[in-house]
Amino acid sequence: MFCTDIGALCREAPGWVWRALFGSRMVTFLRHREALGDTVEVSALVRGLKKVRPGLRIAVVTRRPEIFLNNPHVDEVRGWHLFRAGMTVRAGYHGRDMFVEEHVVGIQWRRLWEELDQYGMPSPAGEQAPPMDGVHPEIFLTAAEKDAARARLAPLRANGKPVVLLSSTGKLKPVHNREWGVVNFQAVVNALAPHVNLAQAGGEAVLTLNGAPLPQHGNLPVRQAAALFAACDAFLTQEGGLMHLATAAGAPVAAIFGGSLLPSQTGYERNVNFWSKPECSPCLGHAVNCAHLKCMVPITPRKVVAGIGALLAKHRSFALPMKAAASAPDAWEPPPFVDREALKRELEKPAPAVSAASG
Repeated sequence: MFCTDIGALCREAPGWVWRALFGSRMVTFLRHREALGDTVEVSALVRGLKKVRPGLRIAVVTRRPEIFLNNPHVDEVRGWHLFRAGMTVRAGYHGRDMFVEEHVVGIQWRRLWEELDQYGMPSPAGEQAPPMDGVHPEIFLTAAEKDAARARLAPLRANGKPVVLLSSTGKLKPVHNREWGVVNFQAVVNALAPHVNLAQAGGEAVLTLNGAPLPQHGNLPVRQAAALFAACDAFLTQEGGLMHLATAAGAPVAAIFGGSLLPSQTGYERNVNFWSKPECSPCLGHAVNCAHLKCMVPITPRKVVAGIGALLAKHRSFALPMKAAASAPDAWEPPPFVDREALKRELEKPAPAVSAASG
């Protein structure tokens, strides 16, 4: 049991009890955690289930109910939960799944059908889960939300240049293995600044331009942040909740993975993904801080700037000058917590070569 919204509980509980006892057959997705990415991913599961079983009533119970507002695949959204009623499913994944090169949404989809089978609703495909309707998440924004985001970015568009948002650093917990480093984000800012308009939309470290902080658009409510991502011309972030949210909003996303997780596990093909896979990757399932982060070595600011240029060309028909990427460092600068001697030793090992970052 959890309850995050007492007022909604008082208003909605009587109707919910009636539906639970006498209403149509319902599947309730229960998400206790506040984790943004895990919650956004549920939108792919409910879309797939609604396609396979269109007559089902689908409810989502979460600490972030605002993510599912206006979602046509969800019949009921609640920020509270009293007891398990009808078919209540978790469709979760575990730490050990982080070693498997399978998308976590696919893992959750398979476990959803295992749970439904226990309720007497087997998969139409027999023992296997039916085909998914893609792993991509969705958030359904209103016209007013989109207009407000465009108005928020309007001052940055006054000179006609595209707007690039960045979310720097911030993946230090539970381990720091996804941390690219603020110095490298700053190098991207310096290379892009003459050619685009820049703003920061999250991150623990403030990025600057000519000694002044970039325009700040962090700490927004979830739906406002999603609308802002949808309104920009490119968004650079690390693998994590904001990547999932921006993808759900249809934003042009450049995502830095490193090698603790791989795009095949949590990424999306429509994005530009930066990753590498040394012999120790993927490692996030160990839940241990990496001393060397050698998986980040191939992901240089120059490659990231070039990837952002590819996004701008594809989604906004804007040609970023070649000199923008050429001006960025072609070497990754390790964050302060990296043991440089350990990194040197790792790179000198006669191990399989670290793959090039790819987008």
